[in-house]
Amino acid sequence: MSAIAIRSATSADRAQLEALIADCYGAIYPGWYDSDVLEEAMPQMLRIDAKLLDSGRYFAAEVDGTLAGCGGWSLNAPGRDDSVAATGHIRHFATRPDLMRQGVGGAILERCVADARSAGVAGLQCFSSLPGEAFYARHRFKRIDTVTIMLGESAPFQAVLMRRELS
Repeated sequence: MSAIAIRSATSADRAQLEALIADCYGAIYPGWYDSDVLEEAMPQMLRIDAKLLDSGRYFAAEVDGTLAGCGGWSLNAPGRDDSVAATGHIRHFATRPDLMRQGVGGAILERCVADARSAGVAGLQCFSSLPGEAFYARHRFKRIDTVTIMLGESAPFQAVLMRRELS
């Protein structure tokens, strides 16, 4: 595979990024989650928060000029406007299905780690999907707990709260 180029994403990238997230999640979530949960939860999971996209902390990875992956981090936990400066939050990671396990997600994640360290963040947390837990574990995130996140009115989405210390 060619070199992975990582750049800050912009609002102009939104449609392409959300399509990539839909392709990724559509490929990896079946078999891990019931179809009725996915039907209601997916629309919630596919939308990238505008503040995150405009923050300069959400990244697009390209291989040979083609969008290969995306992901970012924020000081705010998903769905919240407050922040705890010591903790950053990994957000909306996805890799094009045909490029999974080739370093795209890891390259984006390490960019997030470097940026968070530079910003003085002591640790990063994420709500990993069940199939994503192994990816984060390979990148030194530790399981804290299994949690249920309500996405939509009646879609209990099982996730794994994970954390990586940066100090």
